[in-house]
Order: sequence, then structure tokens, then C-alpha cells
Amino acid sequence: MTADERTYWDAATYDRIAKPMRMWAQEVIDDLALKGDETVLDAGCGSGSVTFDLWEKLPRGKIIALDSSPQMVEQLSKSIAERGITNIVARQADLASFEVDQPVDVVFSNAVFHWISNDDGLFGSLARATKPGGRLRAQCGGQGNIAKLMDVAHEIEAREPYSKHLTPGETNRKFRSPEDVRVAMERNGWRNVRADMFESPQKFEDRDEAALYLRTIILQMQVAALPEELGEAFLQDVIAEVIARHGEPFAADYVRLNIWAERA
Repeated sequence: MTADERTYWDAATYDRIAKPMRMWAQEVIDDLALKGDETVLDAGCGSGSVTFDLWEKLPRGKIIALDSSPQMVEQLSKSIAERGITNIVARQADLASFEVDQPVDVVFSNAVFHWISNDDGLFGSLARATKPGGRLRAQCGGQGNIAKLMDVAHEIEAREPYSKHLTPGETNRKFRSPEDVRVAMERNGWRNVRADMFESPQKFEDRDEAALYLRTIILQMQVAALPEELGEAFLQDVIAEVIARHGEPFAADYVRLNIWAERA
């Protein structure tokens, strides 16, 4: 199995274990207080479990579900077909450079924006896809998200035998502050931008479950770059070191960023 084959998002596993993401998403969906007839852009739909939660609030509406992962879009498209749903459209797209045929009423996003470092591409594309006066409600990783966990991971990356395959400190995420978001969004056509942060640590009593979670959601890049026989050892070393420093049980120290805005 090549590194490229192991880099992809495992949609089925993600759908099973991404309970924290779904919990956070429920709060965002409830906060939207949808009337039921809106057209909603699900920006970063993943495998679709949250998309269907959103769909239940839109009996007369429509969802345009976008994700950059072909595996995630394939999983969602299959589920849409199996359920015979006609008002969800799933598309593979880069959130930093996409277009829609008709602007939407609402942008919804859960646990996605931190994967996109291009502020102007992300917030500009979302603004162009939204009607004037339309709303955006999102949640994602904020400044300081998984900082303790990643500090440990980067130290483990620098150790043998992992250092031969990894670049210590390399990251593919951007954790913004509320002020970062406000400035970037106002520059790209949004108004009344509000943002705040909250802590939501996720604890794992079972180390194997913790390793599966890290492999699927947090440390995919590192595992994909390692020879297959080293991937599990790397994950277990990270878990053991986090516990040694911060105590049982193992925890991912999540800090979440809430965002509200209107299209100017």
C-alpha cells in the first residue's frame, strides 16, 4: 500500500467515530433556527451524517453539499441514492475556489475551516456563493486547538525511527483567532462578523480507540508518510507521551471557534 493510498479520508471509519464533530454540529444546526425552505450550502460535508441532520430541518429546502475528498463525496452520494433523497446535491469541490449555479440563503460548516489556510480563497468563495443578506454559521478548530497533543506529536516525529520519514512540526491546519476571522471575513464581503472560542476536550479510556481516532481524524498526514509497519507504533508513542505529561485518560485538547456572519 502506497502513502498516497493511505492519505485519503476513510469515510466509513470517519462516519463511525466522529462523534465529537456531530455533537458540535447539532449545536450549530439548532442555532441556525432554519425555517425549512432555505437553500443551504454545507461547506465540507464529510461523509454526510451531519448533512442528513441538516436535511431533517429542510423539508421544503435544498442542500448543496461540498467536500474536497472524493471518498467522502462518494459515501454521501451513495447514501443519498439509497434513501431516495432528491433535495441534496453532493459535489467534490475545493472550498477555496468553487462556484455554485445559484447563490444560497445560508452557509453551514462544521469542523472544516481549519483545514483551509487560504483566507481570501475560503471566505471570498463562500461570500460569492451567498445571497446578499444571507447568513453564515460555522464552527471549526480555533487558536490553540489540540496544541498539547500536537506538541507531543511533533516531538515524537523528531525521534528515531520516525524522523527519517517525517518533517517535525509540519502541519496542514490553520487555527484562527476570533480577530483573525473577523478581519479576513470583512475583507471578503461579510458583515456583522462575530466569533468566540470554547474548550471541548475529548477523552478516550481505550488506547486502541484513541489510536484509531488519531489515525482517522488528527494524525492522518503523519501516518500516511510513515512505512505501514511504523504507523501504529507512532500513534501509540504519541498516546503514551500525552498520558505521561497530562495524565489518564488520553485526551485531545480541542478548542473550538464559533463564527456568525452576514453577506454584505
